[in-house]
Amino acid sequence: MEQAQQQHKHDIVYYGVVNLIHDSNVIGAIDVWRCRGCPEIFCEDKRYGIMDLAAEVGFPKIETGAKWAALICTKEKGSDWTLTGAKPGSIIHHSCTPETKVDLTVGPDYTIMAGMASGIGKHRIIILEKLVNSAVDVVTGKPHTGPTNANPAPGRPFSFTPEHSAARVETSRYNVYNLASVALFASAIWTGYLGVTLDTGIVSRILLLLAGITGITGGYFTLNKRKIGPLLGLGTGVLGILGLATIGIMGRGLDIYVLSILLLVTLVLGWISRTRIKKLTEQQWHPLDMPAYG
Repeated sequence: MEQAQQQHKHDIVYYGVVNLIHDSNVIGAIDVWRCRGCPEIFCEDKRYGIMDLAAEVGFPKIETGAKWAALICTKEKGSDWTLTGAKPGSIIHHSCTPETKVDLTVGPDYTIMAGMASGIGKHRIIILEKLVNSAVDVVTGKPHTGPTNANPAPGRPFSFTPEHSAARVETSRYNVYNLASVALFASAIWTGYLGVTLDTGIVSRILLLLAGITGITGGYFTLNKRKIGPLLGLGTGVLGILGLATIGIMGRGLDIYVLSILLLVTLVLGWISRTRIKKLTEQQWHPLDMPAYG
């Protein structure tokens, strides 16, 4: 087994970040990387204001079988933390202050076992692998869902999330996506109805029926804010107008004029929806786009 691990060459890619929060203040972050070919992860710490290069090239190393963890030391005036490896029964050498040194024993559930050498701070271990791309409260060890000093938006783990993130779209029933969907459904029903009932050529009827099918599909996807929805909506408008062109609008009844207006509205709202969804997609945050702190 060990020989197989030695022969395996890691293909490491960026995985995410864990932000450490004390009293709604960011006290640091840990970048997490992982191998494409095996479940092993790698971590490196980030501390605000520290720009010095590490003494060694590459990722820090931990003992075989250990899990990457943050050792938290909470004192009266805040918390300090250390990136470390932890496994049941292991001993972590720690200094609460430059003058003190304690040996902390890791329990079977990855907690610090009670002992005489407890130091002057309260210690806890936070296992990182299940907290990637989240913020964690170092006092409770649970995910932090409130605002921070670097990010006033509750529930967002990273700072500087775009103001109009894809996670914050309009919820009003009158927003452009709902209006576009209604216009598409109405156009689809009307074009489908005319495609069946009008006594015209086969080409115009096929175009109207296709416009009806694309309208129903486009309305559904637009309602769910999918990129393809507005494109199908634009297709509905184009197919419907081509169908009307083969029929001829002049001298026709009210139903044709109503359909013409619906198709024009569909084209306008479809274009607006496409622009909005494209903008939201571009602004949707990703861990690689975000700074390490927040």
